[in-house]
Amino acid sequence: MVFDASEAMSRFGESHTTVVLWQRFEVSHREMFDSLWSAIEFVRNTAFRPSRVELHVHRGGHDVLIAGDELALLLAEHEEQKA
Repeated sequence: MVFDASEAMSRFGESHTTVVLWQRFEVSHREMFDSLWSAIEFVRNTAFRPSRVELHVHRGGHDVLIAGDELALLLAEHEEQKA
């Protein structure tokens, strides 16, 4: 299944989201947000320089993990929607 960033934004935009920032092999920072939108803004503007970033979108009793290429697509989609 191909990740659709636009669909993810419309589906999960208002969902509670935890940002997990990794440094090397351990979690260096966790931050919780009331929406995916806010979590993306944090990721875009953070002063941290993590080796890996994960978004854990809390939806329907489980977490949806967004990381790697999917996160890059989501960040690009967010930037496009802001323009």
